[in-house]
Amino acid sequence: MTDSPPSLRDLAARAGRWTLRGAAVGVTLSLVLLAVTSPKGATDTAFALGALVLGFGVFAWATAVGLGETLRGVQQYVDVGSAWTEAGAREAFFVLSWAGAGWAFAAALVSVALGV
Repeated sequence: MTDSPPSLRDLAARAGRWTLRGAAVGVTLSLVLLAVTSPKGATDTAFALGALVLGFGVFAWATAVGLGETLRGVQQYVDVGSAWTEAGAREAFFVLSWAGAGWAFAAALVSVALGV
C-alpha cells in the first residue's frame, strides 16, 4: 500500500511553517551581522545567503524530480546500499526552498525597516 500524496492544504501549511522559520533566520542573521558591519552590509549578506539557500533548494529539487528514476536505476545497477529516495530528496529540497525564500524575504524587510 502506498502513501497518498499530501493535499494542497497540507503542502501550503508546511510551506508556510518553513517560510516562517527561514524568515526567523533571516531576521536574526541580519541583526547579528549588525554587530560586525554596516546595516547595508548586514542585510545584503543575509539576503545573499538566503537567496543562495533558495537557489540551491530549487535547483536540487528540480534535479531530484527530473532525474529521480535515473538515480534510482543507477543505485540499483551499482548495488549501493543507500537510504536515498526520490521522495526524501523532494522533501529535503522543499524545506530548503521555502526556508530560503523566507530568509531572503525577511532580510529584505529588515533592510527596508533599517532604511538602507
